[in-house]
Amino acid sequence: MSRADRERWERRYAEPAAALAKGPHPLLTRWVPPAQPGQRALDLACGLGRDALWLAEQGYTVDALDISLAALRHARGEMLRRGLDGVRFVQADLDHFPLRHAAYDVTVVFRFLDRRLFPAIRASVRPGGLIVYQTFNTRQLALRPTLRADHMLQPGELPGYFPGWHILTAADDGPESSLVAVKPGG
Repeated sequence: MSRADRERWERRYAEPAAALAKGPHPLLTRWVPPAQPGQRALDLACGLGRDALWLAEQGYTVDALDISLAALRHARGEMLRRGLDGVRFVQADLDHFPLRHAAYDVTVVFRFLDRRLFPAIRASVRPGGLIVYQTFNTRQLALRPTLRADHMLQPGELPGYFPGWHILTAADDGPESSLVAVKPGG
């Protein structure tokens, strides 16, 4: 990611408004079970950490990565306010940050897309682990035509990045595509 991209995200998260009050993403609450002892989760491009915090409340030890230090500061403050300690917030440019191999029982990605990272994302999940992924597809261009289409999925594209995985749900609902799938071998 360029310096300009990093600065844009810093500005966006300087004043987080009420984003944390939204609670966790509905895909998480529907598909992710409470953690068993020792289970780990990864939240890529975690932003203000609302999903990472929910995962920690479910008992997961969470690595939450984002490029924005401002977002991570807000997320850490919210973690402390809630009395949690199960989230490790890491400032990371995902263009250059290696993901741990087979380290996570749950990997979540919301509103982030870098197709080059799909092999590393798949590899981050332990056999039998879960991927929960949702991001914009090109139908979003009808609502916001100034966005870049290369930062969006084509409808139906997401499941193709997880061949051989057991798909629990995959949908292209309006301007978003989502997938919940289990990695084989568990």
